[in-house]
Amino acid sequence: MNVKMAEEISGGDGVYNQAAFQQARINEIFKKIDDCSIDMFAMEPMSGNWLYELIFNNLNTVLSIVSPKLTDDELSTLIKFKDIVRSNIEIRKIYDFNSSINFSGSSGAPTPNLKNRNKITDILFEYRIQIEKVMDIHNLSNPSRESEGGWD
Repeated sequence: MNVKMAEEISGGDGVYNQAAFQQARINEIFKKIDDCSIDMFAMEPMSGNWLYELIFNNLNTVLSIVSPKLTDDELSTLIKFKDIVRSNIEIRKIYDFNSSINFSGSSGAPTPNLKNRNKITDILFEYRIQIEKVMDIHNLSNPSRESEGGWD
């Protein structure tokens, strides 16, 4: 984060405002999540990871940032949800590799597994919603429609 951005976030008075910096960081992470969501089943060339894995990792980062403000029950519920998402990602393969033998030899062309892709999409979406709901309860998110200065 550059100095100009830091001044804009802190109000320009040079006073460090951790909440403002945390909010800016969360906004950056949600932008990454939104960017990855455009085609979450593509592979990110630099890391070799699927974009849906990066979405999951970034949601976990948001959770770690806001976790100190959550109640024990809220945090426990979100950690359980995180574990469910992780196990679904681990067991649900997004491609099936069908081996077939033809005159030129065998081929193992991948075919998308739409059922697993839909499940991963749905569970990541629900995980994000649950995180954002808890953030909203603790005023850790952007203003909502109902709050002053919200989406009106």
